Amino acid sequence: MNKIIAVSLIADSADIVESFVRHTLTYADEMLVVDHAASDGTGDILRSLQEEGLPVRVERYDGAELRHDEIMTALMHRAFDEHSADIVVPVDADEFLVTEDAAKPCRAVLLRLRTDVTFYAWHWMYELEAPEEDAGEFLLSRPLRRKKQHETVQKAIIGREAARSYPLLAQGTHYLYRMEGEERVPAPALPISFLHFAHFQWRGALHTAVKVLNGWIGNAAKYSVHTARCYYWKEHFETVFEGGEPPVALSPEESEKVQNLVLPQGRIELRYTKDAAFSPLQSLMRLSEQLAQDFAEERVLVRRKLVSVVVPYLGDLSLWRCALESVASQTYPYMEVVALDFVGDASGLREVLAALSVPHVVVPALSGGWGAALSRAAHGTYIQWLLPGDRLFPEKIVQMATALELDDELDFVIADAGGAVGAADDALPQFVFRMKQPHCVVAAGAWHRKFVLSAGASPEGGLSGALLRRSVLDACAWLETAFFQRRFFPLAAFVLLFQTRGDFRVGVFEIPLLTHEVQDAAELPWHLAEWAALLLSCGEELEPEVFQKARASLAERAQDIFRREDACRAQDFACARKVFEEIFSQLPE
Repeated sequence: MNKIIAVSLIADSADIVESFVRHTLTYADEMLVVDHAASDGTGDILRSLQEEGLPVRVERYDGAELRHDEIMTALMHRAFDEHSADIVVPVDADEFLVTEDAAKPCRAVLLRLRTDVTFYAWHWMYELEAPEEDAGEFLLSRPLRRKKQHETVQKAIIGREAARSYPLLAQGTHYLYRMEGEERVPAPALPISFLHFAHFQWRGALHTAVKVLNGWIGNAAKYSVHTARCYYWKEHFETVFEGGEPPVALSPEESEKVQNLVLPQGRIELRYTKDAAFSPLQSLMRLSEQLAQDFAEERVLVRRKLVSVVVPYLGDLSLWRCALESVASQTYPYMEVVALDFVGDASGLREVLAALSVPHVVVPALSGGWGAALSRAAHGTYIQWLLPGDRLFPEKIVQMATALELDDELDFVIADAGGAVGAADDALPQFVFRMKQPHCVVAAGAWHRKFVLSAGASPEGGLSGALLRRSVLDACAWLETAFFQRRFFPLAAFVLLFQTRGDFRVGVFEIPLLTHEVQDAAELPWHLAEWAALLLSCGEELEPEVFQKARASLAERAQDIFRREDACRAQDFACARKVFEEIFSQLPE
């Protein structure tokens, strides 16, 4: 039996996306989705579906350029290579794979398809008879009409072996092909006549305006405003520009009522879909903002500024490899990797690094003085630390390097982490805080250094969430004192980074740019010891009443954590508790 994975690039589709996902998962085992800068609530619905437990993996693409074929091609290969798909169905959020033959349901057909062949199903234009009614009902259960004849275009359904010979998807995913010199050679495809894609392209005047604006500008950003590709977008764009509505609705003469559609067994109920409010103006403003960001990034990319990515190796090779994969996924092309070896396995690390198509070097960190060695080995204008267990979003470095390169007043930039930090561990969030204030924070060092000391908490994004100028690390000996005995101490790192000079400036991103994929309750006792040590060494920076409040909070948290079974099971729990108690006893009352 085949494993079936659907792949999708989704823009503003809040009115339809829940119906689409729930329907697609009636025939697919899993979905890989890219959210293309949706701003109408689509992303919130996708997250809710994930939290419900549905097998939907979502990532976000924020570029204005409509890179449909590149993104869908990458998703297709990821489905085959990383998720063991046998059949991949590329499908947009307004496309529903359906059948009118009850003896041939979609999933049953896909389960038995050959995997050495590309197939196709016809593309058929559908509409809601009353789009303004019953918005909270499953889309295919509402009254529908469609063109009397299907379109002359087709949509590809792909077998695993076929994708090896023909590795590229065309824009619109209408066919699979390979390049022979400068010529496209389409893959042979077999029709599946009893399946078709119901395409709900036009869903009201406001939705049409949003789709036209995004479609044409994204297409023009990719190919230029003079492109002949998808020129119907340009025609509709001009109609909207002149204050009209594109003539896209089906006329009564060319349409028919849909009566024989075979719906999935069991009623599909929607939980998150509400009346979608499409706003062409808001959509255009968001798109304009993204075009400005894209332009700024292009200005920076031509400067070819090097970013050094420092990846400490603390003994877990699997986590360290995952960190390197995160580096390889970056869209910023000018990087080097500096492996900071706290274990003494330089030859093993070089062997792993050899497979990475990025310049690299290994810096030993078994003894003191490695901060100076790291400074000599890292040649980048900007420095990205990447702790094992953290995963950077692909656009992180390019967005942050752009901010630093074009604003010379910023000392470093930082983003919070995506997802719920410590979702499986309710104590870990006690030791982090969200930066909250977006944009530039003047004197952030003076404010946040005291907050780290008094609250015992470091920024949620952690050290991996920041991109720093060399000068910031030069001023704190490249964070050498934040590492001790193959362990990283985040509070100490940010006490060092948040310098106390009055004009220190930090740029804070509004969006998360990384995730923490590892949270370890065994670290909790060491957080206590770390906070106690910082209060002992730097507590004089706090007002007396603030210091005493911090000391009392530390004592209270210590009681809670030392009672936790998972923390007590840590191999070095006794050592961490002893260190904490010795330091805490020295804090003035």
